[in-house]
Amino acid sequence: MNSYTEEIIKSLRADKDFLADKFGMVNIGIFGSYVSGNQNSESDIDILVELKEPRFDWLAGLQLYLEKKFDKKIDLIRKSGKFKSRFIESIEKEVIYA
Repeated sequence: MNSYTEEIIKSLRADKDFLADKFGMVNIGIFGSYVSGNQNSESDIDILVELKEPRFDWLAGLQLYLEKKFDKKIDLIRKSGKFKSRFIESIEKEVIYA
């Protein structure tokens, strides 16, 4: 994990209360190229998020907020409590939660 990845995680941790209040966020973490160390200047930031409710306005608002904050495209994946797909299970093996 590089220093920029560490900064992303620190920033998400610092914003946890705000993100919970504004967007119903329960848990948030990063995965993908920023965790594996394979990111480049064109890489998006892959984020796994768990919300209190599956509200579109929360999900869209969170994505816009994070894209503005990090000045990067955000690939936001919602973790659903009702079922776990193989895709989510594979993400959970590498995700670093804030």
